[in-house]
Amino acid sequence: MKSTFASLALAAGLLTPAVASAQADGEYTFGWSNYIGWCPVKYLADTGLLEKHAKKNGISIHVEEFGYVASIDAFKAKSIDVVPVTTMDALTLISQAGIDTSFFVVGDYSNGNDMWLAKGARSVADLKGTTVYGEEFTVSHYLVYRGIVLGGQKESDYKFAHRAEKGIVSGFTTDDAAKKSTATWNPHALGLLQQPGVVSVFDSSKIPGEILDGFVMRSDLLKADPKLATAISGAWFEAMATLSGGGQDAEDLIATIAQAANVTVAEAKAQLKTTHFYTTPESMTAELKSKAHQQATTLVRDFCFDQGLLGEDAEEAGYLGIQFADGKVLGDSGNVKLRFQPVAAE
Repeated sequence: MKSTFASLALAAGLLTPAVASAQADGEYTFGWSNYIGWCPVKYLADTGLLEKHAKKNGISIHVEEFGYVASIDAFKAKSIDVVPVTTMDALTLISQAGIDTSFFVVGDYSNGNDMWLAKGARSVADLKGTTVYGEEFTVSHYLVYRGIVLGGQKESDYKFAHRAEKGIVSGFTTDDAAKKSTATWNPHALGLLQQPGVVSVFDSSKIPGEILDGFVMRSDLLKADPKLATAISGAWFEAMATLSGGGQDAEDLIATIAQAANVTVAEAKAQLKTTHFYTTPESMTAELKSKAHQQATTLVRDFCFDQGLLGEDAEEAGYLGIQFADGKVLGDSGNVKLRFQPVAAE
């Protein structure tokens, strides 16, 4: 994920993080980073689509691009009002910090974008007794865990070692072990697959809905002033209609996504094929009310607890409550810190 900071402003002027949030007079800041599923945000900004929906709701929304971790830090510091995250990171990096947070748009899930790649092995079982490299305590770590479980193997027979994003490709390439593997995501994964002998032994298409992405805001802000969520939802699903509608408009959107992701149009299309978008508010809401979503969230929550990612006070997996779109609560109903509250444009 991109680590450099850039900024796009829908309203006149460029806001610094220190003054970005000005909720009292209806000005808000939408921070994002350049994962393929979030790159349509640049299209919302460049085309004026978000500005149109913001004006319709009587507010102003500024768009700023961050590195992924920096965007989460800015959200926690109240420098920005909305940020895209995975379910896992919302739980471990935001809710765990005591911030009551709501997903108001869930845009997509990884449907093959995240991969466990290997050389010198053809399956998860072949890698028994080896070290898997990747970013520890992230969805890459979770992907490996699920690959081990679904492959009928024991987690204790594998070691997961941290390797930062900037060293994933070079570290794998220069490793001369007879059997080696790494967990990563596109475009890194697609690049590694071009190397002779590299294969995917497991990918996120085998765990649909578990590596879920969406936009979050503080629950108190969503309750006090839903216009921000309404405007972003309206713009987002208008863009999704364009993307799914085909034709030149869809091609223009994909070109913007490619530019935002720093890849070619062909590479962007390859990544979009392995990203499952919810293209309507209805499909998003149906998913968030489904039993499958609750089961997937439980799996993610349990992994986070087992890895000690829910905080020192978490003596059991249900320490932090998670409220689903149908009102059901997973965990402590008296300590709900993560909510799924889908919002559709009026």
